[in-house]
Amino acid sequence: MRRPRPGQVFSRSTRLVGRRIGDRYVLVPVVGEGADLDSVLDLDRVAAFVWDELQEPRTGAAIVDAIVERFEVERERAEGDLAFLLERLVAANAVVAAGERR
Repeated sequence: MRRPRPGQVFSRSTRLVGRRIGDRYVLVPVVGEGADLDSVLDLDRVAAFVWDELQEPRTGAAIVDAIVERFEVERERAEGDLAFLLERLVAANAVVAAGERR
């Protein structure tokens, strides 16, 4: 996947579900045909926040706005961190970019 664009829409994949376990937040593959139980993703607090933001499809720009407001970080840093995170979540089939089917 190329670098996410601010206007691009992202949504959660139906292949994983999020679960809070103690003070950790993990994404777990949905059990069924093709589920890889070795593919549990451990999220930090920003990544967990982004996952929560993706309850409905959102643009990268809208997610950046939410990160800046919630974590009081510079917009440029939020954009870079989100792009890095989304690249990894898309590669892990946890998030789907608009125009892609998963």
